[in-house]
Amino acid sequence: MSVCQMLAVCIMLGTAAGEQKANADPEETLTAPRWEIAPEISYLRYEEPGVMKNRGILYGVAGSYTRYRERRLFRLEGGFAVGEVDYEGSLLDGTPYTMEGSHDYLFNLRLLWGRLRQTDAWDTRFYAGLAYRGLNDDSTQDAAGGDRQSNYLYVPFGLKTYHALADHWQVGLGGELDALLAGVQIYNVGGGSYATNVQWPGFGARASVELRHRGRSADLALSPFVQYWWVDDSTTSHGWYEPRNNTLQYGLSLIWRF
Repeated sequence: MSVCQMLAVCIMLGTAAGEQKANADPEETLTAPRWEIAPEISYLRYEEPGVMKNRGILYGVAGSYTRYRERRLFRLEGGFAVGEVDYEGSLLDGTPYTMEGSHDYLFNLRLLWGRLRQTDAWDTRFYAGLAYRGLNDDSTQDAAGGDRQSNYLYVPFGLKTYHALADHWQVGLGGELDALLAGVQIYNVGGGSYATNVQWPGFGARASVELRHRGRSADLALSPFVQYWWVDDSTTSHGWYEPRNNTLQYGLSLIWRF
């Protein structure tokens, strides 16, 4: 099934559920356990300033489960995306070099805990937790390429707040700061050897906007988002090290919550 077909299916399911259950009880909607499925498309740019860049489009899906209890929440999130990126940089001898069609695989897993705060105008969730981000960049299709695994273990701190509009519509705003606990880069240097480089310090930031239609049993939302990471130079292993780098990712999610 293509991404466009997935989006069309989610739109039809979410619209039908919203029409059937338009008169939602706000308190029930706020506190009932919720699942979310979110197909998404994004642009990824990884850069080591003055050294190289990777740029390309990723297609993926994210999912989550949220449990509420006495104005507290527990949330499990996961996501996977895949796509092709193009490399612009140089060879080890400094010769300018480009590669096309490297395969990138991005994986995210997050455990979050938080609290709810409700006023007449806003429903707000404050949260923190523990998270893992893994990115595999496989450029072995090129004679000068290789296989690199990027691993981040980090602590997210954030909030998401919703404001009610007319006719069961909501607008949501989200913001997050991420503190890197450890970054580990694993690179296949050939001959059965791997360079393992530890990176720290580092930080991330994320922002999102949602336009959501609420139903009693299901909601549907469009959510543009942007994610940024900055990580410092790594340690040295087998003569290799990972330079200071930054990653920018922005895209669009279609969120079906039920």
